[in-house]
Amino acid sequence: MKFRVYSVNMEKTNGVDFFLREDVIIGIIKIENMLTGSFLLVKSIDCIADCRKIRFSLDLGTYTHYALQRDYEATGLELFDISIAAEAKNKEELDELIEATSTLLEQKGKKSY
Repeated sequence: MKFRVYSVNMEKTNGVDFFLREDVIIGIIKIENMLTGSFLLVKSIDCIADCRKIRFSLDLGTYTHYALQRDYEATGLELFDISIAAEAKNKEELDELIEATSTLLEQKGKKSY
């Protein structure tokens, strides 16, 4: 399985802001606390719009995942990475892709929220 990685962090995207893309990206969004290595994977049929929504709700303190919101408030934006972990061709691949992505991250020593 081939993974295509994007990131909100401009250094990881060679200066190309994926938020400026006009096409729709179907895939898996990864929200990672870089301090603890904890991550949350979210399925999305429009990753760019959903990344914006997630970031906005985290900033407002209204994100629905309590543990993630609590960590975000405690550590701040600088220690969080909100990125597209994997891109899918269609929404039917998302369940398989989220399993594979989770397994890959856990093998790297990261833990899921």
